[in-house]
Amino acid sequence: MFWMHTRTRSGRVRAAILVFTGTVFSFSSSASALSLAAVEELALSSDPGVQSVRASRQALDEMSVAADQFPDPLLKMGLVSLPVDTFNLGQEAMTQVQVGLVQRFPRGNSRALRSEQIGLRSQGLDEVARDKELQVLLAVREQFLEVAKQRKLARINAEAISAFSDLAEITQEYYATGRVQQQDVLQAAVELAKVEDRATRIAQSEQQARARLAIWIGEAAYRDLGDTWPLLETAASVDAIKENLLIHPRIQALQKSISAAETGVELARQKYRPEFALDVTYGGRGGTNPDGSSRTDLMTFMVVMDVPLFHKNRQDRVVAAQVAESSAAMFTRDDLLRRMSSEADFHTSTWLKQQERIELFENSLLPEAAFSSSASLDAYQSSVADLTTLLRTRITEFNLQLEHASLQAEVLKTHARLLYLEGE
Repeated sequence: MFWMHTRTRSGRVRAAILVFTGTVFSFSSSASALSLAAVEELALSSDPGVQSVRASRQALDEMSVAADQFPDPLLKMGLVSLPVDTFNLGQEAMTQVQVGLVQRFPRGNSRALRSEQIGLRSQGLDEVARDKELQVLLAVREQFLEVAKQRKLARINAEAISAFSDLAEITQEYYATGRVQQQDVLQAAVELAKVEDRATRIAQSEQQARARLAIWIGEAAYRDLGDTWPLLETAASVDAIKENLLIHPRIQALQKSISAAETGVELARQKYRPEFALDVTYGGRGGTNPDGSSRTDLMTFMVVMDVPLFHKNRQDRVVAAQVAESSAAMFTRDDLLRRMSSEADFHTSTWLKQQERIELFENSLLPEAAFSSSASLDAYQSSVADLTTLLRTRITEFNLQLEHASLQAEVLKTHARLLYLEGE
């Protein structure tokens, strides 16, 4: 509530100076105000963290295709049974110039399983990117609301500066006429200095909030962000949030890790199967047979396979390790589910209590404080009440207004945290 006394020119100038100080980072009025939606879009479009995850996902997509292919064939070239006394290729019938290809065939279904495993990890990164976008939105919303809160506090404090400036001049006038003592003048000046100091602290807090917001949107954080509280989507009930946690991107990312680990178990079991290789070799021979005919060239076909007989300390250990990794991934998911469910209960309870406090402020505390300060002013001007009583009621009124603005910001921040848990 404003003072009933007419504001003097010096009071208005002082208030204007403090308002400018508190909003020094809002820039000129010619700059268009950025809405929360615009800030969110700007943050998502330029966040390198999300882009990094998506680039990693693209890399895994490419690797998934490559993993499903056969290994490249091996080219063999060499000399077989070369006589070392003459190094003559046609001297001995066994001497060959060989050229061959060796094609390896991986164990069992390992190619498809490895490709599937990499594909699941790629899908997990897609969920990580979605969760990172939600985290960016939450961080941007919190810092945007912090800036909005400090601007609200600056405007309320500017009214307090004007009010206490008027009061300081009133006490000086009363002191000049002998109605009050010098102590009243000094006390009013002290209270004015305190609210002026608070204006500096509010301006500093706004600067810090804008700096944190600039992490996400750069220099746009120092533009005008509007004068009203942003509207957020309606959050679901706590039961609905907890029921849908399984489809939250953060949980889904871990679920993909579980699926990839389970595929790894099956991939490890493929090591019990033999790996084959096909060797096709062409051997060219020089020289002639005893009857004078040219020696015939030779072809060699061979199949090579390993035999995994000693699997106790190799294949068995690998399978056991993959099973343990799968269990670890499931425990990690269950732990995160438990913590996110607890966060949903915590933020919902906090939001409900904050709403109750908002209603108490708006229906009781603020109106009663305004009435009390107005009555104290009338009583002081009528010499019925002393300055201490007037200052106490005025300080209480402005402190309640500041606390109410801070509470409004905290309600919206809690709302934003519930939206993150909801996946919005």
